[in-house]
Parts: sequence; C-alpha cells; structure tokens
Amino acid sequence: MIPRLLVLSGSPRPDVPESRLAAEATRLLAATEVSLTSASLADYPLPLFDGAADALPQNAWLLAQRLALQDGLLLVTGEHNGGMPAALKNAIDWIAHAAARENRPLSPFRRLVVALASACPSGGRQSLAQLRAVFAHLGAEAMTAEFHLNEAGGTIGPDGALARPEDQDRLSDFLDRALDHVGALSRQV
Repeated sequence: MIPRLLVLSGSPRPDVPESRLAAEATRLLAATEVSLTSASLADYPLPLFDGAADALPQNAWLLAQRLALQDGLLLVTGEHNGGMPAALKNAIDWIAHAAARENRPLSPFRRLVVALASACPSGGRQSLAQLRAVFAHLGAEAMTAEFHLNEAGGTIGPDGALARPEDQDRLSDFLDRALDHVGALSRQV
C-alpha cells in the first residue's frame, strides 16, 4: 500500500524557515511513491484553547479528520523561548479535544507515525523534545531520527532549496527514513 503522509509546518506564516523547509520537504516527497498532503496552520485558524471549550471550532474537527486519514505526519517546527510554538501546541490541543468530544470514533494520533524536523537558529532540540512527549501521550509513534537545520534563515535559498549540499543530502536521507517508517507502520488495514 502507498503510505499517506501529511506535511505540516508548525507556523501559520509562510515566510518563516520552518514553513520554507516544509515546502522543500513537500517538493522532494512529491517525487516519491507516497500519497502526499501538505497543510498550513494558516489554513485552519483556531481560537486559543482554554481546556473548557464548549463550542468546537469547525477547523479543529477538519484538522482532526485530516490527520486521522494519514499514516504519518512530517511536522516541521521552529522553537520559541526554548519550547514549541504556541500556535502549534494550540492546534494539537484542539485536534485532541475534537477527537475526544465527538460521538463518532476518531483517532487522529493513535499509531500515527510522526517525523519531527526543526528549522531555527537554536537547532530546535527543546521544541522537538516537548513535541515527542506530547505525541507519546496522545498515542503517536514519534521516530527516533530527527532533522535539525540550524541557522535556517541563511541556509534555505530563495528558491526554497537548501543552500548547502550536505543539508540537502541529510534532508533526503531523513525523508527516506521517514517514508520507510511510515510504510512499515501504516495504519491502513
């Protein structure tokens, strides 16, 4: 079976390094045998999740449904003040809340393979560690391998490609490993 993979930037802004890296990963993955979808948090604006929400935003339900249809998620994020970006954590909380609130069975995270990548000057290790813990709590399978792009602003060319050949090679290897992992642990029955 062809694995289904969603590429998602952890930022709603298209001009930030993580969104540009997600776009480059999408470009490279498009040439492989994968059912590929890409999305942006900007496509699904959500209010601040306060834990006691009575009304479920339509975008939370749409994101939860979209994720439930995937075998894997390539999540590319930055790091804000030593942690994951607030917009990304907010989206994850809304997706989990949407799945728990609906009477219909929906498991957007259970057995989902998550490949984590970062694009930020600090390397993003703290952000990815937090995400790994959150995804484990939600029942997803985060890959051990991660992709880090340091000093991202200067290493992603104006065309979206990685400026340094060694970074391009590392990204290609990481994406190959992610596809192998997603294919091996597919949620398709």
